[in-house]
Amino acid sequence: MARRLPRSKLHIGKRLQWVHNHMSYGDKWMAVRFNDERKWNLDGPDGNIKYWNYLRKEPRRFFSRQSGGGSVMVWAAFSFNGQVGLAFLDG
Repeated sequence: MARRLPRSKLHIGKRLQWVHNHMSYGDKWMAVRFNDERKWNLDGPDGNIKYWNYLRKEPRRFFSRQSGGGSVMVWAAFSFNGQVGLAFLDG
C-alpha cells in the first residue's frame, strides 16, 4: 500500500471548506454517485518487490512466469440509494 504524507493544515482547511459548501445540498445528494476502482496483480505485488534474507539460513528461491500471472480490476460504486454495482474485469 502506498504511504502518504500527513495532511497539512492547508489540505485540512480546504476539505472543511468543501464540506461547508456542500452541507446544504439536500436532495441534490440523491443524484451523486461515488465510485472507485483497484487493480491487483495475480502473480505478485504491484511493482513493490522486497525480500528479506537471513544470512544463516538457506536462501529461498522465487519463480515467476516471464509473461506474468495476469491481473484483475474491481470497480464498485454507491449512491444515496445504496450500492450501484460491483464489476470484476479480467486483465
